[in-house]
Amino acid sequence: MAGRKPLGPALVKHLAGSPSAKERLELILATIAGQVTVVAAAQRLGISEAMFYKLRNRVLQASLEDLEPKLLGRPAQVPSAEEVRSAKLAAQVAELDRELSLQTIRLELAHALPHVVRPAQSSSLKKTTGKKRSRRKLRRRPKP
Repeated sequence: MAGRKPLGPALVKHLAGSPSAKERLELILATIAGQVTVVAAAQRLGISEAMFYKLRNRVLQASLEDLEPKLLGRPAQVPSAEEVRSAKLAAQVAELDRELSLQTIRLELAHALPHVVRPAQSSSLKKTTGKKRSRRKLRRRPKP
């Protein structure tokens, strides 16, 4: 086999952590690699074999969970209530600005061209057409 000789459990020495945690991890890896027996590793750590098995399973489970595939990219950020409120207020201000601009233009047109721009009539004061007016006049005439 070409290349470097595998370091195995010795890789733990290069990791960040306390010396006791490094020793535990190194012994767990050594038992997995078959370099040290579980009995010898448990004696070296001063714990029972059952406790060593629990420790090893806990470390392996944590490693497995850490290696699960994760979503790619930056996680979505949920906006805070203040940010949501601020965005709503900004949208409302923009809408009011548009309305103000429209009203300003209408007012300028009304002043510049009063004969073109007529005030809006309310729905209760609708004008009647000529036909309806003439019919009303006919009805009001006294009968001979």
